[in-house]
Amino acid sequence: MTSSAPGACAPINPCLALVTLQGSTDIVVRDFSDVSQAKTVANLGTTPRPVFVSATEFSYADDGGLVRAPLSGSPKTVVSGQLVGLFAWSPDGRSVVYTTETAAGMDVHQLTAGVDHVLGSAPGGGAGGCETIAGCAIANSLDFRLAYSQGGTYVSLVVSGFGPSSFRLWSSDGKLLRSNDSQGTTMSVWSNGSLYFRDSGGVEVWRDGVVSTFLPGVAWIRPHASPGGGQIVYAVRDSSGWAHTYVVDTTTRTVREIKATRAEPIFLTSRYIWYRGESACTEADFCGPQPPFHPSSGKTYVYDLQEGTETESVITSVIDVFPGAA
Repeated sequence: MTSSAPGACAPINPCLALVTLQGSTDIVVRDFSDVSQAKTVANLGTTPRPVFVSATEFSYADDGGLVRAPLSGSPKTVVSGQLVGLFAWSPDGRSVVYTTETAAGMDVHQLTAGVDHVLGSAPGGGAGGCETIAGCAIANSLDFRLAYSQGGTYVSLVVSGFGPSSFRLWSSDGKLLRSNDSQGTTMSVWSNGSLYFRDSGGVEVWRDGVVSTFLPGVAWIRPHASPGGGQIVYAVRDSSGWAHTYVVDTTTRTVREIKATRAEPIFLTSRYIWYRGESACTEADFCGPQPPFHPSSGKTYVYDLQEGTETESVITSVIDVFPGAA
């Protein structure tokens, strides 16, 4: 990779990830600029729901509100004292959008230069739980994403919970461009300024105000776009509940299967993908005859797109990456 390419790793633009590692529940900042010599550069402890604001700052929400801080952890700045649900920062770090709970569902706020205004509202995602694998088919459609587009031009909210689904799209100046609560929309991701999402017909794409079919009939799960742009990684479950990880080229729509029995894929860099392994069900897992998913094997892996090789990983979860999707 070269430093001029989107998502490339360089000293002034390192490839970082918020992860947990084997043997600890602490969230650490891991530098993957050289994957063969990955190193921990900061420890955020048990900070709740952290995300990158930039290569030097992170943000999180707790009972005290929405907080922003350098990777060293201090000084902390309370951005909003409200009880925040979902939140996302603009690519330049100058604006943040976040949700607050209301009697009717949720409001979506945008805060810029100290000015906070409500972009709009949406129904709540509802509440529920899954007591057994056999009874948790909804796990393959549950998703809650509030996001800016790569250029910061648009804001999307796509929520599919135990209640009604919600799809909202605003321009960054607050104009509502799209609103729908009836199509079961879920699993959204921005790539190259286009919004991809799943509905009953498969995967669709919103581009320049027009929605078109992207992957008909595909029920992708928790997609993530490449920092290098032009690719999206995702999982699809077969009729036996096993996950298959795929990468799709957003220009040609060419789909490549990476590995079976691998779930929750995410780009660490534009070259490397992390994912979890899955194992066969045991009687104690209560999977049923046709499980909607399979339990974790306890192993995780990193896949090299360039070499086509897989290696076992010490990373137990990936919370966020920097740079984000291009």
